[in-house]
Amino acid sequence: MRISLRTVFFMLCGLLGGLYLLSVYGALGRTLTQQPNVHWPQKPNEHSPEQQRRQKAVRVAMQHAWHGYRTHAFGHDELQPLTQSGNIRWGNWSISLLDALDSLKLMELHTEYAEAKAHVRNIDFTRSPHGFTISVFEMTIRALGGLLGAYELDHDPLLLQKAEEVGRTLARAFDTPTGLPYSQLDVNNPKLSGAGMASLAEAGTMQLEFKQLAQVSGKREFWDMAERVSDVLEAGSRTHTGLYPMYISVLTGQYAKWTEYTVGAMADSFYEYMLKQYIMHGDDKYRSRYIASVDAITSTLVGRTKGNLAFVGRLANDGRLVREMEHLACFYPGLLALGAQVLDRPQDLLLAEELTHTCFVAYNMTATGLGPEHVYFIDDGGLGISPSDSRYMLRPETVESLFVMYRITGDQKYQEWGWQIFESIEQYARVEHGYAALVNVLQTNMTSNLEDSMESFFLAETLKYLYLLFSPPTVLPLDEYVFTTEAHPFRIIK
Repeated sequence: MRISLRTVFFMLCGLLGGLYLLSVYGALGRTLTQQPNVHWPQKPNEHSPEQQRRQKAVRVAMQHAWHGYRTHAFGHDELQPLTQSGNIRWGNWSISLLDALDSLKLMELHTEYAEAKAHVRNIDFTRSPHGFTISVFEMTIRALGGLLGAYELDHDPLLLQKAEEVGRTLARAFDTPTGLPYSQLDVNNPKLSGAGMASLAEAGTMQLEFKQLAQVSGKREFWDMAERVSDVLEAGSRTHTGLYPMYISVLTGQYAKWTEYTVGAMADSFYEYMLKQYIMHGDDKYRSRYIASVDAITSTLVGRTKGNLAFVGRLANDGRLVREMEHLACFYPGLLALGAQVLDRPQDLLLAEELTHTCFVAYNMTATGLGPEHVYFIDDGGLGISPSDSRYMLRPETVESLFVMYRITGDQKYQEWGWQIFESIEQYARVEHGYAALVNVLQTNMTSNLEDSMESFFLAETLKYLYLLFSPPTVLPLDEYVFTTEAHPFRIIK
């Protein structure tokens, strides 16, 4: 058989192209055929007038929050709505703007999005105020994740260019004996220094962002850096299979022996990224680790009151279950529901339903209808739940789980619960120049009951998940997108 030189040329180009993709994606190239084969509930096309009205109301709330930021804090990290000022608490990287980019794009706030994106060009991610150290964890999920989420929806090369700039800056923190990152970084100082310990969340919540950066930029080093961290976290010696201590040494890769076990602060998103790495990339080791963690958490950290309220507590280092649940832990029922769907584990969906109900009860029991930062579970003959930290910080975790539960079950009660929460936010947290955190959710008198704070996650997560809760399931469907811990959407590689 005769083959022309032209045919040989194109065959060689195809072969070289395939080898290039494998060199870029490494393990990803080997697992593309291993994607989870998931059956999702049928996506209804209807979008009732009532849900359209609610969706528009959330969009108006986003406009109001953004207007306050744009007017009084544009280019700063966060709006302080009561004093009508901005702060630079995250290193003056315009964090609220970066975190909000994909929310503005999703909600079709075109003018606001265009202005925000134009400002991105002016941010220097190689500098911060003199003597300031940035949080590597927060800048990964808010800055890098925000730029990559916006790039996913927009594909403007500027966003990728700036994401690479953030990635290169943060990558310096990973130059340690183990490859685990320092938790803080002085971007102005070429000499690395920092605390020898990192929390589980700080070390274990960067894989989605850096692997996504590797995929869209073609820079293999970001993938390898993220994978090395995962391997070190898994290799550290532990007492409980499936549970991981809250702190680990970045110098030795060994876990601290004195810490508690939790799915709340300092650990939460580490467990989240096990499942989401499997969904994104199909690597079976993350599937196995996630299942082991769910089994351990269910048997060790889950408790119930006499009134049959399920909760996720903490395991103290003396083996005692601490019957306290953080608002941060209310992401976990949504994660369980997602895992139940992807991995065909119906028992996890039952627990997810129980825990989602508990998280809603924590809102519904207060005078403002807003959820406290921490609740404690007691057997007093009543509900068996009481606030132990009564602040409300505009957090997203409960509405995140409501969104996931609605998408997976189709049960409209989750929309009703979400709308009730949104109405409470409007009534008690909305102020003239944005939204403010509450000092005490048990008090309806707002005099001296507001904090001068509107964190960037309110724009990135809370309002985004509420908007999606009232959107058709075809908008960013869960079988096509994975949301990072800061609610930035990455398309699943098929």
